[in-house]
Amino acid sequence: MDLMGPKYLKGGSRYYILNIIAVESHYAGVYPIPDKTSESVTLAVSQFWVDFSMPDYLQLDNELSFRGSNRHPRSFVSLIRLALSEKITPIFIPPAEPWRNGVIEKFNDNVQRYFLNTQNFSNIKELQDRAVEFMSFHNQNHRYSTLGGKTPGQMVSDLNCFRLKALPDPEEKIPMEEGEVVFIRFIRSDCKVKILDVQFEIKKELMYSYVIARIIIQKHILQIERDHNIYHVFPFLMPVNY
Repeated sequence: MDLMGPKYLKGGSRYYILNIIAVESHYAGVYPIPDKTSESVTLAVSQFWVDFSMPDYLQLDNELSFRGSNRHPRSFVSLIRLALSEKITPIFIPPAEPWRNGVIEKFNDNVQRYFLNTQNFSNIKELQDRAVEFMSFHNQNHRYSTLGGKTPGQMVSDLNCFRLKALPDPEEKIPMEEGEVVFIRFIRSDCKVKILDVQFEIKKELMYSYVIARIIIQKHILQIERDHNIYHVFPFLMPVNY
């Protein structure tokens, strides 16, 4: 998933577009939202999970509205809490490396070129209505060579989809009880890694390599891994029930 924006309607009103795509089927969702608050982002992603399917993993960049706040860095936003409650593992790509989200970045380009650049929108409601038409056309008509010439809609008919039962209540706080959150990070010459504003010293043998920093919520630990080997296990207290 990724966030496009800020962009502007005629008259100057600001908006964003939350795009999400399933790598296996290329089934996509396009959701114009008025702001990038965690509530707006969570509602858009939840709608995709209700209409299409929930994934095993959710890959995203380090946008603050995806993760949390600088004031309370270990209190994840509702999107991450919802994902964990549905046994979905969020994966945060390395900062400033958008090519790691290549599938969604290419789809962003298509949304800009074939949707946003083709018409003007007077208000967010009009934009949202046209977005429904655009993603429906994409999912039912766009044929991918990587899918053997099938459309995303045809691919979905061959898959077992597990949908979210209902949109979450924005007034209800989802507790973090278990699950994992993954951060992919590059270790530089200082042999340090920073996860949720906490810095850790890393073994020199990991210098100039990518590692997986895995928060295991129920164990309150942070594991540092490379090539399926665990190099560090740090205590990492998480506020699980609030």
